[in-house]
Amino acid sequence: MSKKSIFNWALLVCILGLALVCFLSIYNDIAFDAAKKDREAIVISRLMQLRDAEEKFKSGHAGNYCGDIDSLIDWVRDSMAVDKIIKEGELTDDQLEEGLTEQVAVQMGIIKRDTVWIKASDAIGVTDADSLKLVPIGKEGAVFQVRKDLKYNTKSQEWDQLCEIRANLDDYMEGLDAKQIKSLKSDLDKRNKSREAWTPDGESEDEMWYGLRIGDLKDGNNKMAGNWE
Repeated sequence: MSKKSIFNWALLVCILGLALVCFLSIYNDIAFDAAKKDREAIVISRLMQLRDAEEKFKSGHAGNYCGDIDSLIDWVRDSMAVDKIIKEGELTDDQLEEGLTEQVAVQMGIIKRDTVWIKASDAIGVTDADSLKLVPIGKEGAVFQVRKDLKYNTKSQEWDQLCEIRANLDDYMEGLDAKQIKSLKSDLDKRNKSREAWTPDGESEDEMWYGLRIGDLKDGNNKMAGNWE
């Protein structure tokens, strides 16, 4: 075999090698993004159930959220929640013009309301309340973090009840490529999508936190929205 042929074969091998490296790099990126989306969808579904639990807890506790994941799970497992309120009767136009309110009408017996209660777990649609506590994919035994707080609303001049539920990225992404996860965090930093971490006592500490969350302790207008919405 001539030197030229050897060189051509060597060049071909190099080209094929580079093509394989490029293919594997692209494939790994695609596979990681697909796994990320699948895992996020699973975690988001659980977060939405926890949001539903918090809202139903709030409706039965004078507008107060539950700020502890264990207490919230206990309530879902052992308590009753409002399913619906049946209203009988309504105010006439004349009564409304006279300034009669529904609250007063209920007290007078003009309007009747009947509250229908069901098991909290049925209202939320879960068969195993204890499973709500656990991040459903990734790190075994990882749990959701729940905090609540009060924030004074200068417009309404009232105190707003705030709640935030978090799932740590490191928990639900565990098992995937570590370099890809590091790159993802870097991208979140650039897009200002990371947040301060919580210490066990609920205070913020000077480091970044990454993950999915519902609610926002820093934003009184959040209304329990998710950070992916």
